[in-house]
Amino acid sequence: MKKAIIAIMLLAVVLTAGCAGIGSSPTKTVQNFASQFDEGNYDTCYDLMSSDFKGKTGLADFIDICRDVNPDKYEFIEVTKEYIDEDIAVVDVLVNESSVAVKFSLKNLIEVEPEFEAVTKQIELVKQEDEWKIIEFPYVLT
Repeated sequence: MKKAIIAIMLLAVVLTAGCAGIGSSPTKTVQNFASQFDEGNYDTCYDLMSSDFKGKTGLADFIDICRDVNPDKYEFIEVTKEYIDEDIAVVDVLVNESSVAVKFSLKNLIEVEPEFEAVTKQIELVKQEDEWKIIEFPYVLT
C-alpha cells in the first residue's frame, strides 16, 4: 500500500512538472501567428490579437489587411529574444526585410532588383486572461 501511494505521488509530480511548460508564452504566440498566417488561417491569427485591437478592427477588416499584405516585404526567420515585465512583453524577431534597388545599365537601361537584409524587429504583447496577445498587426510576421 505504501508503494502504491508513493507511486501515485511520483506520478502526480511528473504530470504536474510536465504541464508546467504548457500554455501561452509571448514567443509561442508570435510563432503561432507566423505559422497560422502562412497557412492562411486568418481567423486563428485574429484570435491571437489583443482585445483593444479587436475593438478597433473587426474580423472582416482583419482578413482584408491580411490579404493586402505584401508577402515579399518580410520573411520571418526566428524569435531571438523575449522580454517580460508582468503583463507586457516584447519579442525580438529576426526577419529578412526586402527593399528594391534600382540599377542602371547600358543593356537594359533600368533594372529593378530586390535586396534583402536581416534585421531585428520587435513585437509587443499583452497578457489577457492568462494568454499572450499581440497588440498591433505584426507585418513582420507576414
